[in-house]
Amino acid sequence: MTTTEAPRPAVRFDPKWTVVTVAGWLVTTAVCVGLVAYALGPMLANNDQRAALATIKAGMAEAQGATRTLLGAAPVTKPPEFGAPVAVLEIPKLRVQQVVLEGASPGETTSGPGHIPGTSGPGQPGNSAVAGRYSGYGAPFARLGELARGDQLVVATTQGRSVYTVTGAATRDLDEDRDYGRTQDDRLTLVTSASWWPGSASRATVVTAVLAGKPFRPTPQNGRADAQDGRTGDSGAWAQLVLSFGGFAAAAAGATLLYRRWRPVSTYVITTPALLALAVLAAAAVWRLLPAWA
Repeated sequence: MTTTEAPRPAVRFDPKWTVVTVAGWLVTTAVCVGLVAYALGPMLANNDQRAALATIKAGMAEAQGATRTLLGAAPVTKPPEFGAPVAVLEIPKLRVQQVVLEGASPGETTSGPGHIPGTSGPGQPGNSAVAGRYSGYGAPFARLGELARGDQLVVATTQGRSVYTVTGAATRDLDEDRDYGRTQDDRLTLVTSASWWPGSASRATVVTAVLAGKPFRPTPQNGRADAQDGRTGDSGAWAQLVLSFGGFAAAAAGATLLYRRWRPVSTYVITTPALLALAVLAAAAVWRLLPAWA
């Protein structure tokens, strides 16, 4: 005589549970937006800064060695590549040391302050402008407004060391011609957002400092671009955001079906990592869409 096992009762579908689950994951995504910029972001930025510092130190050593040869250092004939380290900025009063990267899109400023293309190179004749983040990814320029007339800024490049003296710090609307345009003197302009709201693209904290001593020889620089002024986001991040949310929706739908047909604990273990990864990708895309100085 054979016996058969009784079929396991199917898990009843509860619409309320689905609503709660979806709401919970939306909240999780919102939390990930904060975690990406304020928890994970600083660690990623520190790693990028260490790598950039090693790169520019190697460049400085190479340039110093070349000056000791009969031929001297080879002339620079091309502008720096976007994302490449171009200077080390020190702000003694704020105890800040940051490697400045070429470019001021969200892609660059997640790793450190960005040199505004179309402005002079750091330590060179004219106006050299640098934009940095106010709140996310380590917030290197969060305390920029504390600088006052007479404070010093130090910039080191492969050409040498330059010292600037702060002449003013103000909170106002950014004026691209005034803040990024040509100047009669040799200066360094530092800019960041003046608002706690990450989406703000108007009010800025602007610090100006004049060079003490003679500038170094100018080298080729990249041209001005609207997407590289520190105030804009990366429109290319929309594709990542749509794909992330699409994948999240598909994974959430699959998870819901599994919860209806399988053991909750097993389903949780299998689906949660994928959902969290997609939520983090979506959060990173959100930050790329926000102004680069946020």
